Formats: sequence, C-alpha cells, structure tokens
Amino acid sequence: MNEIQIAILTLGSIGLVFSVLLAFLSKKLKVQEDPRVEKIVNILPGTNCGACGFSGCKVFAAAVAKECNLFSGCLPGGAEVNNSIAQTLGIAVNTETSRRVVVCRCGAELDAKIISLLYQGPQTCLAADITGGAIDCVYGCIGFGDCLEVCPVGALSLRERKIYVDIDKCIGCGHCVKKCPRDLFELVPRNSSFGIYYVACRNNDNAVLVKRVCARGCIGCGICVRVPNSPYYLKDKLSSLDYSKATQKAPLEEARVKCPTKCIFIA
Repeated sequence: MNEIQIAILTLGSIGLVFSVLLAFLSKKLKVQEDPRVEKIVNILPGTNCGACGFSGCKVFAAAVAKECNLFSGCLPGGAEVNNSIAQTLGIAVNTETSRRVVVCRCGAELDAKIISLLYQGPQTCLAADITGGAIDCVYGCIGFGDCLEVCPVGALSLRERKIYVDIDKCIGCGHCVKKCPRDLFELVPRNSSFGIYYVACRNNDNAVLVKRVCARGCIGCGICVRVPNSPYYLKDKLSSLDYSKATQKAPLEEARVKCPTKCIFIA
C-alpha cells in the first residue's frame, strides 16, 4: 500500500468517525421545540409583516409560546387569530382592542403639484428628496412609491403621483411610516363609525409660499379651527387634528367642506 492510499484511508476513517460523532451529538443535544409553536404558526396568517414587533411569524410564535404572552398580538389576523392563539395557550387575550391605520398627509395629485425643474435622477423618493428634485414642495409626496415596496398587505397604491391607502387592508404595521423620507404617513386611531378625517398636508410655510408650490396645500387660514366644537388646531401655520377630541362627525365634516384648498380628507 503506497503513501497516497494510506492518506486516503486515513482521511476517510477520520471523516467517518466525525460523521458518526456528529450524528450522535445532533440527536443527543437536540433542543426539543415546544409543540405549541407549530400550532401557533399554523394559526397565524404567515405575512411575516413584523407589525407584532418580531422579525416574523415563527419568531413571534416561539416568543408567545415561551412567555405565554400575546404581547401586542397579530395585527393582520385580528381578534379571530389572537383568540385562537390564546385558546391554544390557555391564556386570556390581553391585546389592545383599538386599531390604528395610516393616512398619507399629502393629498395633492400630479396636476396640483408645481414642478419647475425636470428631475432626471433615480426614480426613488429617497434619492429625489436628497437632491431636492421631482416637485417644488419640499414637504409633499414625491410619488415614486418607495412605500409600496414595504407594505406587507398591499394596502398602498399610487395614482397620478398620489398615494392612496386602503383602510380596510391596512394593519398599522408602520413600515411605510419609517420608509417615507418626508414623514408623510401618520398612524391614527380607527375607532369611529363615520370615517377617518385627516389634514392631507405637511407644509407649514406661510400661505404665499404654500400656494407657490401646491394648489391643495394647507394655508393656515384657521377656518377649520373656528368651527364649533372643532377638534382641529393650528401649529406653526399648519392645521392638524386632535383625535382624542374627534368624537362628533358634524364639526369634522363642516371643517372639511369649508376648507378653501380642500386639503381635509376622509378615509
């Protein structure tokens, strides 16, 4: 037997010993997974959206089973899924019952946005925001749709460079809030039977400057604030809504109708 054959046999023997040892140790040291984890995973919708605060459904299921705690619950699944998980664990549902959804604080379509310069850079909101291109308003929606890429449930759509939110699909995960370079998305409570009112503008410049860049921007006139029992308020020349006071439809609707630039929307 020559040296090459001896070396081959030696290496083969070592490999065989290690493979047998590894197979033995994998069984001996195997961590037994809680069988409830798989049950919970099967209950979850499997969107892996991260709205629960965990990186995915499997990680959430493992944490829930280990701690016997629903934490903030599964937002896409809603009450039905959370109740099923609670029954599996034999615990009470302790998630927050109020639901939040997002609104986009820019309601201007392309024809309302003033565009003085032709933007020829990358077609992303982040790139356009950095260079100050695409639209004259430095507060408004650029409309390239970066937010659409991160929405796990397809609740966002883009038409005429304006973002639309499907409130019935939105799970309030907040991914679009983090993605938008101009901070245009706002999580608001969905706890009324008459729709969600919001001011679709973030421009807090004076009225003259607002009109120079957009036909639908808030000009800080204060008409909405002066409506009886109004939940609107002005801060830095920009109208906003105090949702803790938005309990009656009449003042909300009156303000929307009277707004001269029609920048108050209802979802």
